[in-house]
Amino acid sequence: MAVNALEDFRCFAGITESWELVKTGLVIIAEMSYKLELWHSYSNPDIPYYVSTYVQENGVWRKLPDQSFPIAPSGDEALRTAMAFLVEKHAA
Repeated sequence: MAVNALEDFRCFAGITESWELVKTGLVIIAEMSYKLELWHSYSNPDIPYYVSTYVQENGVWRKLPDQSFPIAPSGDEALRTAMAFLVEKHAA
């Protein structure tokens, strides 16, 4: 058994992927609120971390339709990539 139960996903018939929400963060750019979710994959070593990005509109969070899904070998690098994407999006 692994230290983290999600790492044992292969022990359960039918489970093909295992992800863990590691961290959430909030950034504000030009008075727009963005929520960043950092996910860690136990099932895909090629994509160990990725960030899903949401924007708040009228009090409701919705996933960005044109997000880049930043992936990286470390969580901090993935979050930095996501923040750079958001800043570039606002500069355009």
